[in-house]
Amino acid sequence: MSSVLAGCTSTVGGNATEEGSSPVSHNESVPLFNPCTDLSDEVLRGDKLDPATKRVTVDGESNDEAWWKICNWDSTEGPYGISVFSTRRTVAERRANDRSLVIRDVTVGARAGLVSTTNGDPDQLTCYVSIPAEQGMFEVGVSWLYSERGSMPESPPCGLAIRHMNYFERHLPK
Repeated sequence: MSSVLAGCTSTVGGNATEEGSSPVSHNESVPLFNPCTDLSDEVLRGDKLDPATKRVTVDGESNDEAWWKICNWDSTEGPYGISVFSTRRTVAERRANDRSLVIRDVTVGARAGLVSTTNGDPDQLTCYVSIPAEQGMFEVGVSWLYSERGSMPESPPCGLAIRHMNYFERHLPK
């Protein structure tokens, strides 16, 4: 199964950057949560993800100055993957990114975030939910398999993305 990376298309100083954005000053004293190592197999199974399918998309070693840490897992419920993004970028930066197509605002737990997809997704196979964090933000992305697009419950699969973020939010640092 293949998951989509939301707009990270280049590197600056060894860190992935979003296309359509430029690095801005962020507080790098807050350690960047690493979903690849900080989410336990038990937590993943609790959201019906298969821990054995983990794919590390971005993990700039273990340095605290990294801008992104991203991991993906296959769902055991359907033909889609879940990506958990941890970044120093902010929800405001996601909203302002010209590659992001904001669908609506959302509240997850006590965090005001947004639901988006990408402008370059003509099949509408992906959806992202972004929430703020002291380090910047977290995103959960759902990527539906292209070969199974006829079985999507909705296009883009934002209901699923919101459901998964509602689960993960309590396991992510504030």
